[in-house]
Amino acid sequence: MKRCRLTRFNIFFVWVTLLIGTYTLCGKWIQNLIGNSNKNVKDTIHLVAVSCGRPNYQGVRDIRKPLDLTLTMVKSAVLFAQSPLHVHIFTEDDMMPLFEAELSSWSKTKRERFKYKLYQANYDEYLPPSLVKDWKKWYKPCGSFRLFLPMILKDVTDAAIYTDSDVVFLKPIDQLWQQFASFNERQVASISPTAGHPLRGSRYNENFISHSSGLFQVNTGIMMMNFTRMLNSKWRVFYDEKDETAEAERMTYGVELLLKYYEKYKDKAEHDQKLLNIMYHYNPDLLRQLSCSWNFKNNFCSDENNVCSDAESLEGASAVHGITSAFFGDVNPTFRALYEAFLKFDMLEGDPHELLQTFKSQLLSKAQGTYCAEKSDVISRPLARSVKNLMTSTMNK
Repeated sequence: MKRCRLTRFNIFFVWVTLLIGTYTLCGKWIQNLIGNSNKNVKDTIHLVAVSCGRPNYQGVRDIRKPLDLTLTMVKSAVLFAQSPLHVHIFTEDDMMPLFEAELSSWSKTKRERFKYKLYQANYDEYLPPSLVKDWKKWYKPCGSFRLFLPMILKDVTDAAIYTDSDVVFLKPIDQLWQQFASFNERQVASISPTAGHPLRGSRYNENFISHSSGLFQVNTGIMMMNFTRMLNSKWRVFYDEKDETAEAERMTYGVELLLKYYEKYKDKAEHDQKLLNIMYHYNPDLLRQLSCSWNFKNNFCSDENNVCSDAESLEGASAVHGITSAFFGDVNPTFRALYEAFLKFDMLEGDPHELLQTFKSQLLSKAQGTYCAEKSDVISRPLARSVKNLMTSTMNK
């Protein structure tokens, strides 16, 4: 029988094996030790909005309307959220005290699952002085500021849901947040199409984004944004797609990339939504298409030529987006009824059943006979379920 010789290699191999085993065990022990605190951080949903004063029909700057819109959107998210919710609002100096006065009262009653932070929407930190004025009023005041969110919030959260102010959530925002887990390894964001059907056009047209279902354009009223991926991915810069030998320059997301696209397409992109549409045209692999049910717009409830099939199903709409001032005037009485029901709801003392009752009574008095009112169950069904679930969870506490 040969005797086992303990060479230097054998000793080194045994030492490395023991080291790896010890490291693995310690790692698991540390992970178990801090697991609870990390779980809370991961389960926190981050919601972002940008809200600035805007001129009214008389040209006078109005802060009440954008303030009410933003607070109503946040109210709908907070009311139905099942996980801790951290809201980030970027606004102007004179609007901060008004937001603070309202939100601070909510946080006292919902301290366990609602936090907020107010920021100044300061373009000076990201743009050269010559562009600040143009970007701040680009389409609507401060609307383009959302393009800077990945750079601003990268150290606060890995991802967030951005929403326009004119949005009302009908379902728990948790259901949307959970969709981050469905991103493939390349996707950095999820945005819904502006139409409920594929669009006709050329795939070389920078206004369209290619998808397995056909060409589409985005409506950026709600965006799921993975900041870490957005900043780490290599984005293609515009190039001649018809030239099969052409290679696109690639850049990371940031002000330099945004300005490169802006300088090229500023005459065609009348607002930042168009700019994002063009950017994703050249980078379709980075974008996941979000269901239109999470961005149920006024034009999905106007006629049969443009419908959101996902919302028409038994599940109904998930979030209503009042584009073209659909929450005001006579543009869409059904949308207005929904908005006013949430606007008037008292977060401190209100009974959630009032939301559904108020919405239905407004439908009868102001929207009867209109196209959208005839299919209002797309809104009332999910709202009724959310109210019922909220009341059940409240009773069980």
